[in-house]
Amino acid sequence: MKSSVAIAVAALLVSAPIHAEEAFLTLTRSAYPRADLPSSEDVVAPDAFSTFDAQNAGEAVSHASSVQTLPIGELGSLQTARIRGATSNQTLLLIDGRPVAGTALGTQDLSEIPTEQIDHVEIVRGGVSALYGPNAMGGVINVITRRALTQPNGEAGFEVGSYGREAYRANFGSRVGPLDYFLFGDQQDESGFRDNSDARDHNVGGNVGLSMGAGGKLLFDVSSYHNNAGIPGELYPDIPTNQYNSSIEKQAADPNARQVTDTNYLRTGYILPLPMNALMTLHVFGSQREADYTDPDNFVDSDRHEQSKGGDAQFDLPYGLSVGGNFVHDREDASNLITPSNTFIRSVENWGLFAEETFHCDRFAVIPSGRFDHNSQFGDAKNPRVQLIADALPWLRFSGSVARSFRAPTIDDLYYPLTNFGTFDGVNFSYQGNPNLQPERAWTYDAGFEVHPDSFSFRATYFRANVTDLIQTTTDPASTTVNIGTARRQGAEIQIDHVLNAYFRDEWNYTYLENVGIPVGYTDFVALPYSPKHTVNYLATIMPVRGMTVNSTVRYIDSSFSSNDETGTKIGSRVLWDLRLAYDWCRIQAYVGVKDVTDRRYEEQAGYPLPGRTFFGGVTVRFSGKPS
Repeated sequence: MKSSVAIAVAALLVSAPIHAEEAFLTLTRSAYPRADLPSSEDVVAPDAFSTFDAQNAGEAVSHASSVQTLPIGELGSLQTARIRGATSNQTLLLIDGRPVAGTALGTQDLSEIPTEQIDHVEIVRGGVSALYGPNAMGGVINVITRRALTQPNGEAGFEVGSYGREAYRANFGSRVGPLDYFLFGDQQDESGFRDNSDARDHNVGGNVGLSMGAGGKLLFDVSSYHNNAGIPGELYPDIPTNQYNSSIEKQAADPNARQVTDTNYLRTGYILPLPMNALMTLHVFGSQREADYTDPDNFVDSDRHEQSKGGDAQFDLPYGLSVGGNFVHDREDASNLITPSNTFIRSVENWGLFAEETFHCDRFAVIPSGRFDHNSQFGDAKNPRVQLIADALPWLRFSGSVARSFRAPTIDDLYYPLTNFGTFDGVNFSYQGNPNLQPERAWTYDAGFEVHPDSFSFRATYFRANVTDLIQTTTDPASTTVNIGTARRQGAEIQIDHVLNAYFRDEWNYTYLENVGIPVGYTDFVALPYSPKHTVNYLATIMPVRGMTVNSTVRYIDSSFSSNDETGTKIGSRVLWDLRLAYDWCRIQAYVGVKDVTDRRYEEQAGYPLPGRTFFGGVTVRFSGKPS
């Protein structure tokens, strides 16, 4: 099995792109047959996330099973993701298998990855530090970028929406002899739902590949993101949703705060087929992100510059063996122009070696893997993982995994300089990082099954994570970060896909989550913040006549709280319903849609109200390729 996969990888990467329906890369770091995946893996493709008008990677995965996104606004606002109750720092974001934010730069913003760049998104739920190293405790979100098809193909589109939103998009890819290339770009503007929430951003990038036959293939990828946005800030005290009146929730806590963000990413690679169906893959990659934040009302003027660079090597060898390693150097330059003493420059390095073997015997697959990491700050970490897959019948598959994973402390956790936040109620509060922190650690388990007769599939998975050494901030006036927390996360996932006929298909997923821990100041397990027990996503696609498609998307999220032990702001339960109508004629698609049809006023994070009902519409022209 593995030798045939190696041949497929060589063929796909040297002469054509890999697509979601063909192979899954993230489970084993090599192409694994999509039809043979365990129940804990998912693929999100553009034909799914376009149904709710996703604009970026965060919105694209927002309806996936056990994935919780926490947006704080619309265009230009931070959007993070959590898997199975793990925090965003414990959920690893990759682009084509490379870490977006290194290992020590903290929260990864999915809003900076536009949908024009995405071929599909692969999601692995559960710990996978055995293959990817730090920060993969909850799981991995791997964005696979688009590459050229075998014939010229491109699109251009224009979209308008509520609150003055305008979006312009274009992409084009082709192959000329041994050379393939794909280019994309977009620009978006929005006046904003809240005061001081206007934003303008643009993305531009692409990739080039040079096939050299038996000499392998060279790859070059580049992307650039720019955003200039008002930052309305957190409303405090928060406004209960039953008091929203289309006015009070729009007020800005910080009416003059702004942030300018520039993110650039560069990757080069070399892929070489070796004898005996083996394959060598080499990559060098680097990224930098600069965020300039000013708030004259609160005397804030800061410049945060993050850099991550590194490389990796992987060898897919005969008899199902893959080995490799990587090195990542992260650096943070934080400048405070108001309080120069809070300026600092720090760096952290991490390197690791991994091995993975795929054994197949009749209807069974056993995939053991393990990784050794060395971090310049805390030392060594060893993490094993075993994945089991059994096809009991042609229509019935069982699967399960056991893994150990870890989350590395961020540079801010470790080195943030002593900062005085002022005096409140006669008490002076300050904070300082802790260079003696150890990584957070977890054992994760899951077991599930899939029933997949014709035109129907049912998947159910039980999962559990036991987490120790959580990094938390003490509550005393002279606060710092310490390793004292524990957590226990468990629950179940159910997924159903159903094709009734040529006119109707639907899919839905349900997640039950129990997310408890012992945080600072507690002696027993209590509910952790932002942990809804029940989440349901439903998507129905109706095609009443040729060329017309109606998508109805419904999302239910149970209530949760912003602080431990069901304290702080209550984030009420909510049902969000989106509709989209599209009509395809020749090479043109015209579409209109409504988000939040029932005009539900809500928020995902306390103090950050989100708009109710909004409208959008647009036109996309496919100016090359085969007509539909």
